[in-house]
Amino acid sequence: MHSKRVAIIGQFLESNRYAQVIPRERFRILRGDAIVRDARSQSPKLLKEGQGFFSQMDALGEWQAVPITMILGGAGGPAEHDFIVDEIEHIKEELATQSPVDGVYILNHGAMTTPLEEDPDGLLYAGVRQIVGAHTPIVTTVDLHANISQRMVDNADVIVSYLTDPHTDQFSRGQEAANILCEMFAGMRPTTANIRVPIVPPNVSLLTASGPYGDLIEYGQRKLDSDILNVSIVAGFAYSDTSFNGLHVIVTARDNLAAADILCAAIADRAWSFKERFLWDLVPMQEAIALSIAASEDNELDPVLLADLGDNVGAGGPGNTLHLLEALHKTEATDVVIGSFFDPELVANAIAAGVGETISATFTGDDWEQKNSTYVVNDVLVECLHPGEFHISIGPLNGMRVNAGPMCLLKLDGLQVLVTSRRPIVWPDPQLLESLGIQISRIRTLVLKCRSNYRAVYGEYFSASRMIEVDTPGCTSPVLTRHSWTRIPRPSYPLDQDFDWQR
Repeated sequence: MHSKRVAIIGQFLESNRYAQVIPRERFRILRGDAIVRDARSQSPKLLKEGQGFFSQMDALGEWQAVPITMILGGAGGPAEHDFIVDEIEHIKEELATQSPVDGVYILNHGAMTTPLEEDPDGLLYAGVRQIVGAHTPIVTTVDLHANISQRMVDNADVIVSYLTDPHTDQFSRGQEAANILCEMFAGMRPTTANIRVPIVPPNVSLLTASGPYGDLIEYGQRKLDSDILNVSIVAGFAYSDTSFNGLHVIVTARDNLAAADILCAAIADRAWSFKERFLWDLVPMQEAIALSIAASEDNELDPVLLADLGDNVGAGGPGNTLHLLEALHKTEATDVVIGSFFDPELVANAIAAGVGETISATFTGDDWEQKNSTYVVNDVLVECLHPGEFHISIGPLNGMRVNAGPMCLLKLDGLQVLVTSRRPIVWPDPQLLESLGIQISRIRTLVLKCRSNYRAVYGEYFSASRMIEVDTPGCTSPVLTRHSWTRIPRPSYPLDQDFDWQR
């Protein structure tokens, strides 16, 4: 058997329709051999599933990577339309030049939009299928928060989603994709059933260690056997506001469509029976501030971690809303560390002043429909400057290089604020804070602008009961009734509650 040639393609952006459009210069693009070098490097830019795919393919035998393009955007608003359309055309042209290939691996988030196209991921899948033909295996990996369109299902042979939130299994899912592709090379033919359940769950209800989503995923994984190849239960990303938003059940069987249909229907019915469990209570901001003040006044209490849910940078938040920072400062909270705040001009002012100097700090933020609002604090100490390049030191992304641009640590009365000059830090890293002179064991309140990632790395510092989900305003608020929706299918639970659903 000849060495299999596998095309490697990536398109990764989680689009929040309420956030600013992401221009082409905000994307990282890898092409050709740079993809292969990166995937096998010690500090890759690729996401972990890409590394897992390469690692497993290498372990399974001789193969030839045919690297095309990786478009990596992280989380933000819709992508610049012309850029994405042009890139998909470029991928098709390059893939045609490199064809024939024996298979395709697409590393994909699955929740990208543009201002003019709600399904660029499906557009990519269809374009790839057009080039390689009906019989060439296409296997993809997607985030648990992908929005699955029928076009995606129709043009991929197997869609493999993450199983964990926080996402700690990307490497394993890449390995699984490699295993599936090689099984297809050996003659296995997958058949897929899929059902959209009309539930658009708040993202706070999607942790998988416990709760309704974890129960659904665990149930699906118990059904894997000689017939059932993969079960992916994809909750979707509400903020994309697409016409195919919803909880999507995808069951892939080994040449046994009846088995896939039966299990897919059973999981969909089970998900609908769980619908009320996806409702979630958040902690009001003033109550969260009271918990912070109590922790600073009584060292017998466990420290608290406050998740600023209205400004979750992992869901497209701008990383600079002022609500929680301003409220904590005005109430004279102490022993508080704010893990990131995005403000390039403020960083530049701190650098110009230098370490040990005081400045009048103007925090310029996006306060959700109150653009360009500011909060001014005098006599702010520049405690530390940092170049902003570091490697994640712990958790599933251990070793990944991050460049947040020049950073500063500012001291304003009882608060320390880490200010970044480039994109917000999606994955909070304890070692980064300690490199700035912060002793994490002495923090009484840590504020992070993310929803779940911190749970994978800060568990040794904060008990689960003291990781507080704070109800703050912003474009990533999980209180879905606060947003205006134009494309999400209606009725969808919990936006609509007085309706029944049957397959």
